[in-house]
Amino acid sequence: MSIQVTFPSAGHHSRDAGATYNGRQENKETMVFRNLLTTELRFLGVKFITDDDNETNREYQARIKPGKGSVILDIHFNAGSPAASGTECFIANDASAHSKEMAKEICNTASSVMGIKNRGVKTEGQSQHNKIGILHQGAGTAVLWEICFISNQDDMAKYDQNRGKLAKEIAKICKKYDDLI
Repeated sequence: MSIQVTFPSAGHHSRDAGATYNGRQENKETMVFRNLLTTELRFLGVKFITDDDNETNREYQARIKPGKGSVILDIHFNAGSPAASGTECFIANDASAHSKEMAKEICNTASSVMGIKNRGVKTEGQSQHNKIGILHQGAGTAVLWEICFISNQDDMAKYDQNRGKLAKEIAKICKKYDDLI
């Protein structure tokens, strides 16, 4: 049975640090933002199911059963050279129109709120992985979001200054796309 809710997830769990730069770990940063986002979703009355901090991505993906009206938002921080900057989203190669629209709104909003470059929406085929499993779980809207570059101190400073506002704005976007069929 599929469930019509929003599925915000921290892209890395407690045993998978993800990218680590300047003393900051991607898994910890994504968990903090996911928790800020779920607070805002709760305030907006959006039903959601999150990943568990100790659950692998494979375990999480096996547990959730998103329906066609559901939203998946997988949260990450990008990494590259210290000069690399900006926010971007990845969608499935065969993404729905809603996924494309939501990803574009997330990029525009994040860029505006944080004052960083908008790197735009890319397909999973343009990613380093070629196929991103979380984007193929059956949700009508599925986006993997790279908030900013954890390897860029300026990006992270702007994120730190604006993460509360960013969580509020992204929650509004999730609500907009939740239960659209």
